[in-house]
Amino acid sequence: MKKVRLLCITCQRNDVSYAEQVEFACMGGADMIQLRDKTLPDRELLATARRLKNICTKYGVYFTVNNRIDIADASFADGVHIGQNDLPAEYARKLLGLEKIIGLSASNYQQALSADKQNIDYIGYGAIFHTQTKPESHASGLKILAEIKKNVNAPVIAIGGIDETNIADVIRAGADGVAVVSAVCGASDIKQAAEKIKKIILQTELEKRN
Repeated sequence: MKKVRLLCITCQRNDVSYAEQVEFACMGGADMIQLRDKTLPDRELLATARRLKNICTKYGVYFTVNNRIDIADASFADGVHIGQNDLPAEYARKLLGLEKIIGLSASNYQQALSADKQNIDYIGYGAIFHTQTKPESHASGLKILAEIKKNVNAPVIAIGGIDETNIADVIRAGADGVAVVSAVCGASDIKQAAEKIKKIILQTELEKRN
């Protein structure tokens, strides 16, 4: 898997379709798109996933599906992102094969260490900060993120309340990349928002190397 610095997750909007969100996010520099929708009927979700996969392929961007291993498989997605309460990563790997990307959520230090021992491609760790997307999530902060990075081998993609105001701090703490929802797909100008965040990530990485 190529390095994923910016993972953009779709959000439900009345004014901007998923296809438009994904097109603009890809144009702005997203490295991976994740379709997350828990309301669409299966047939409609599959049709949407296939449409988004085609857009991502055009831009050379990874396309993954949240939770739904079956939809990921049927839409020829590049992979799936699963949570602690979803089907185990071992099962996802068996169904999708070795070439597909599997991301696994972790919300605390122990879950991150456990995830690192499984056959996955990245750990989605958070929430780093308080987020309206998942208000029930506990904000763990940057200190635990830094500690996790010292003790796992898998890439860590941070999520939760991340935007242009704090993203540099997240990268400095050790995150390999960030996952955002409202900061890009919920923005008034999606392409510009993605460009700005990607630029901050690259600049911060350069500062760390120097």
